[in-house]
Amino acid sequence: MREIIIVDGYNMIFTQAAGKQVDLAHARERLLNQLLQYAVLAGVEVVVVFDAYRVKGGKEHAENRGGLTVIFTAEGEAADTVIERLCAQLSDRFIISVVTADWAEQRLALGYGALRVTPKEFDAEVNAVIQRHQDQVPTASRPADDYIESRLAEDIKTVLSKWRQGKG
Repeated sequence: MREIIIVDGYNMIFTQAAGKQVDLAHARERLLNQLLQYAVLAGVEVVVVFDAYRVKGGKEHAENRGGLTVIFTAEGEAADTVIERLCAQLSDRFIISVVTADWAEQRLALGYGALRVTPKEFDAEVNAVIQRHQDQVPTASRPADDYIESRLAEDIKTVLSKWRQGKG
């Protein structure tokens, strides 16, 4: 059976942010880029679900980005609901892992025969897979870090974040 990993997107973002204030749009794109790399390198299908229950008039929609499927929930619908529905629909055809920090959702996933993975564990796995690949690429042809923000001082990041939010 093929493996599929279903990720609660905002759980991953807030785990990676570890209490820092984040620009959600930027954090979503960064997470999606990481997970696309992971899906390709690990040879697994990844589905990321983002809550959009506060988006007025929002309708559930999905985007396919190579080996990555991104689902935004409908207005009033939590990511947990979509994750549970996916577990029910896919459990007979896939080995499913569910990445969520929500204990109730982990228990529901286990009930469908899925494996549960915490966002912290999955983040470590994603980083390890990407790092192993980068270690195999010769230094001269290795791309630099995709994000300039990782090379900026914290005070500069703070100023830029305020500008981005219209507070600067």
